[in-house]
Amino acid sequence: MMPLDTGTKIAICFLFALVIGALVVPLLPLPNPATFSLEHALTPPNWIASPVLGTDAQGRDIAARVLWGARVSLTVGLLGSLVALLVGLPWGAVAGYRGGRIDRWMMRFCDGLESVPLVVVVLFLLTLLQEYRIEMDKVGIERIHLFYFAVGALFWLPTARVARAEALRLRKTAFVEAAQSLGASTPSILFRHVLPHLLATVLVMLTLTLPRVMLMEAFLSFLGLGVEAPAVSWGTLARDGLATLNPLVDCWWILAAPGAALALTLLAFQCLSDGVQKRLNSREQ
Repeated sequence: MMPLDTGTKIAICFLFALVIGALVVPLLPLPNPATFSLEHALTPPNWIASPVLGTDAQGRDIAARVLWGARVSLTVGLLGSLVALLVGLPWGAVAGYRGGRIDRWMMRFCDGLESVPLVVVVLFLLTLLQEYRIEMDKVGIERIHLFYFAVGALFWLPTARVARAEALRLRKTAFVEAAQSLGASTPSILFRHVLPHLLATVLVMLTLTLPRVMLMEAFLSFLGLGVEAPAVSWGTLARDGLATLNPLVDCWWILAAPGAALALTLLAFQCLSDGVQKRLNSREQ
């Protein structure tokens, strides 16, 4: 089996450090990311002492806000990706295994959804779910939880197409045909023979979907359609940074910090995805 290349190892280390930092940020000696301190507003970065990454127009510490924003952005990415996998994987597996008219109708439904702009779909889902806000509040479901579902619901279509292609290949294999000849039911074959062989595909799709979900969250939050205050994500930080930029005040760090964090994270996930695919391909060979 081919060993991991240097780029993949660096990506794993970076993502591991990011996840650990996001998990332990409440324990770190950082200022409260929501605390205003106007006397320290627009303090430039200080690479030796606090504030390391400077402060924003309200005097809030940028480093603390970037780390707290990582918690929300990573959570949206992970939960949204899981929603995409839980919906797309069985949908594609059933369509590919059954074939025929069922396959055509299921994939035409996917084609119809893909023709609708993503932002419109998010707005529709959030508006639809908002109608039941009172009932959801009673069971502890907040708007941010609805946002996780809405974003994840956008990205199950590519997963479904990949799962369908794999299911089409698997249904012609000897072990699936043997199970059919022994009279095994369709659900039994799907759960015992098809879905377990899609685990490698699930791993690759997770590394591909997670950064896409994070980027969509940042885009929607940047537009004011995603994460709401007092919660903070990299998208809301970028929006605040862009709103603060003007020709009279040189405060580049407000936009650069969340932008760099998002760019590096997306690059790390891309390197990780490439490394995982190469590793799996070498194992198959």
